[in-house]
Parts: sequence; structure tokens; C-alpha cells
Amino acid sequence: MAAISVYTFNTNQNVQTHRHSHGHIIITLENEFYFRFFDADHYVSPKEIGFIPPDVEHDYSCSGRALTLNIPAEMVKAVDLVFLTEHCVREISEELQPLISLIKQEVRTNGPQNDSLRYLFYYLYDKLVDDNQMRAVRYIREHYAEDISIAGLAEMENYNPSYFAALFKQEVGYIPSDYIRMVRMEKAKEILQTTRYRIIDVAMQVGYTNASSFTRMFRETTGMTPNQFRRLQKGQGTKQ
Repeated sequence: MAAISVYTFNTNQNVQTHRHSHGHIIITLENEFYFRFFDADHYVSPKEIGFIPPDVEHDYSCSGRALTLNIPAEMVKAVDLVFLTEHCVREISEELQPLISLIKQEVRTNGPQNDSLRYLFYYLYDKLVDDNQMRAVRYIREHYAEDISIAGLAEMENYNPSYFAALFKQEVGYIPSDYIRMVRMEKAKEILQTTRYRIIDVAMQVGYTNASSFTRMFRETTGMTPNQFRRLQKGQGTKQ
């Protein structure tokens, strides 16, 4: 995985329309940070945090000072992208405030290029994904290996199943069953990359009771079998 990097913007910097494979997390230090993508204008104040997705045309400017995290595309999981893009400017919650303050202090003390700051940004990314999401989303992330019913998720949110499914699609960008599948497949990729577990063992760790149904779903999602994916990742690791 490529390393994340941190960059500071100073007063009245402007960047014309461009695109690249990494995304941005934006923390405004003073005044206001402006960015535009998908034909929409967005403004980030010091009380807010911004997100620009990978591989989209965008431009931005800063009337004061801002801190941007360049996030490698592979770090932004497909299951997170719709939510982060739909909520690309968010108020910094009370829970996030201490972390943001710590990041700002780290920049003032040690500058933008240091390992401590990068670790803080990794943690920030995880918090952004979890922050303000539906309880059902958090439940799916924590219990993906279990048998999850749409009716049970709807009851958790106190909605009837049909309304819940529509609301979930609106908030997350996917219907519940597709989101469950994507979370399971993302976790399966991690296990395949980092272990030598048998395919049946991987399947059972992500909520499938047999290898054939897991393999079929993995192929439909990624275009390759679990073994093909594992060999491909092993080959790429050897080249690096």
C-alpha cells in the first residue's frame, strides 16, 4: 500500500481543476477552504472537516491555512466511498474534536511530515467512517460473519423493513444486502492477502457456510476466484 502524505496550504493558494488517484481529507486551520467536484461547491470552516474522493476532477483554494491528507485510493474502501462522498463536509463532532486538536498541535510542534501525524490520520479515517453512521451500518461492520437479517436491522433502527431499506440506500448508497456482501468481500480480501487459510476457512470467517457459495459471490464481486486473487496479490508483493 502506498504511504499517506500530509500537505499544508497557506493563505490564498489556488489549485486548478485536476484529478489523481488519491483522495483528500481536509482540516481547515484558519479562514475557509473551498473545493468543487461533481459540479457542486463546498466550503470547509475550521469547525468542519472535508473529504474529496479519489479519481474525480476537482479544484480548490484556501483563503487561510489548511491541512490536507493525501489518501491512497486503495485505503478508501468501496463500502465507505459513497458515504464519505455524500457527507463530504461535516461538522467536527465532540468525539472527533480531541483528535483534530491533537493533529493541529502535532503540525505546530513537529511539522506536517512525521510518522506520528500519519498514524493520527489513519485513526481519523476510521473515525470518519464510523462517525454519524446508522446503527445498522456499525452492526454490519462488527457482525458481518453472522447471519444478518434485513428485518433485524430494520428493528434495530425502529423502522419497518421496506422503509428501512429505502433509507439505508439513501444514506449508504447501497441496499442492505449489497452492503453486507461488500463488507464481507472486503474482509475476505484482507484475510486472503494476509493469511494462508483454506478457502473454506476464509468463507466461514466472513459469514458463508460453504466454499462454493463464497467462491461464486467472490467471483461476481471481483471478477476472479479467491485463489486467483491470492495469487495475484502474492505476485504483486513479490514485484514491490
